[in-house]
Amino acid sequence: MVRDSLPEANATEIIYHGALGYGPTASEFDRILYVAPQNGYVNLGFFYGTGIPDPAGLLEGTGKRMRHVKIKSVQAAQNSALLPLVREAWAQGMIAVNQLHEARKKRREVLVEQ
Repeated sequence: MVRDSLPEANATEIIYHGALGYGPTASEFDRILYVAPQNGYVNLGFFYGTGIPDPAGLLEGTGKRMRHVKIKSVQAAQNSALLPLVREAWAQGMIAVNQLHEARKKRREVLVEQ
């Protein structure tokens, strides 16, 4: 479901710490989404999930940035409310990753000037 929801031209799938990660590059620092097996369920996680609209109330977590959904069955993985979460997480995550890259670029430029 995750792979089918992402724009193929921009999404790269990697394995990092036993989880599938999705981002615009193969770098673990650029991950936007992850799918991580746990005991009895799978976490569908969003690295930039705090601003994602969640009318179905599926998102869990209290951190400053990340949110996740615990998927406990195949039926739960087919919940139609997951698709908009994944798509919005990708859109917001791409903005966040691009901002991080720009900030790093500016820091490098300052260091070079010094």
